[in-house]
Amino acid sequence: MLKIAVCDDEKNICDYIEKRITDYLARVDEDAEISVFYDSAPLLEACKISNDFDIIFLDIKMKTINGVDCAKLLRENDVNSLIVFVTSSAEYVFSGYEVKAFRYILKTDLVNAFDRIFGECLTELKKNIDKVFPLKTTSVVKNLPLNDILYFESNKRVLIVHTKGEDHSFYGKLDDIEDSLKNDNFIRIHQSFLVNAFKINSVSKTEVTLKNGDILPVSKSRATAVKEAYLWSKS
Repeated sequence: MLKIAVCDDEKNICDYIEKRITDYLARVDEDAEISVFYDSAPLLEACKISNDFDIIFLDIKMKTINGVDCAKLLRENDVNSLIVFVTSSAEYVFSGYEVKAFRYILKTDLVNAFDRIFGECLTELKKNIDKVFPLKTTSVVKNLPLNDILYFESNKRVLIVHTKGEDHSFYGKLDDIEDSLKNDNFIRIHQSFLVNAFKINSVSKTEVTLKNGDILPVSKSRATAVKEAYLWSKS
């Protein structure tokens, strides 16, 4: 099920967007949990508790923290949701590039543009969901969504793929896995570890801390490249 946030200090805009989302998903037989916020502060708090919104519709002009600053705080806290700015003026549009906003909609064009923009969001989410790692072991043959993988660990010829759920062991070479995932934001931080950059919480010269709390070593020779790749993944 999709999780979508709508944040705007105008209740009528929130109501309208919520209805358009519901109507669109009904047509394509999809479900969503929609959370509505009338200010950016409650949205930020909600994301601290559970960082799992797939899409955030975010007003730019709000009374406390404006939408652009709110988006910056979300990105600083590793919120990777698709952000769609909803704005009454195009003058703020270019600010969206700083926070990797996915799209923007002018409020005057909501009626005409909403379905197109929302459809593009769903297509983008599907692309990410469809990316998988084909796992084959003596007991398991399945496709693991890349978004569920935290890191790969090598112990001689045995590889362990650590996921948000269970871990799986199989035979292979970490070099081969690294090569197959070179375009999918996986960072080789050590001879024995290949990490999903989106799962890293912080980086130091000697180690990385993942969002699940695991701490992994960083090779001295890879420290600079790891930091650059991590910062790029958060930009």
